[in-house]
Amino acid sequence: MNQVTTHRSQRLFLELGTALQLSPDDPDRAVSGELIGMRVGQYLIVRVSEKNWHKATPVPDESLQVRYILSDDVLGFKTRILRTVQNPDYLIFMAYPQDVESCNIRSEKRVECFLPARMILDNHPMDIIVININKSGCLAQVEHCPKLDCCRLTPVTIKLPYGQFDTLTLEGDIRTETRKGNQAKFGILFQDLDGFSKKVLATLVPALKF
Repeated sequence: MNQVTTHRSQRLFLELGTALQLSPDDPDRAVSGELIGMRVGQYLIVRVSEKNWHKATPVPDESLQVRYILSDDVLGFKTRILRTVQNPDYLIFMAYPQDVESCNIRSEKRVECFLPARMILDNHPMDIIVININKSGCLAQVEHCPKLDCCRLTPVTIKLPYGQFDTLTLEGDIRTETRKGNQAKFGILFQDLDGFSKKVLATLVPALKF
C-alpha cells in the first residue's frame, strides 16, 4: 500500500535545476520543467521548453500538481500559476507551497541488476543501463543524456538483448526523471508483460520473481 506523508515547512528543500513534473487538471497537458529560482515563502520560477509551453498553454490562476524526486523519494505539492513570461525564456511563476507530500509509490521491491539496453524516448534512441527492476517497472540510467521534452506518461520503448541475436522489446511510460550533470535516471512503468517477456526477464535477472 502506498504511504503518503505530509510535511509543513516554511522552507522548500529544492535545488536549482531540479526537474519538475507539472500536471494541470487535463493530463494531456502535463509537461516537465526546470526550477530556476524561488523566493522563499512567496513563489517558484520554472522554465519550460517552447514545445512544452505550447503543449501546456499555462494561464494565471490555473491550479497545478507538481512532482519531483528527492533522495529516491517522490514528493509533490499543489500550487497555482501566478504569472507567465514568454521572453526571453518561457517561465512560469508558481505560488510557494505550504504542504509537501511524500509518497512511496513503489509497492514491490526492486532487484538490483546491470542490463545494457537501448531505449527510445521522445524519438531519441539511446544506450541505457537498467540498474534495478521488478515486474512492474525499472530504473534506467543514461550517461550523457540530451535534454528531452518528456514528462510523466511519456511512452518509452526498451530493447533488451538476450541469447545470441534476440532482442526483447518492452513498452512502458515514464513516471519519474532525475538528473545529475549529464547523467539521467528514468523511472519506467511497464505496460502489462506477457508470459514470454516474464520468462526472458526471469532468465536475465534470476532474482526477479513473477
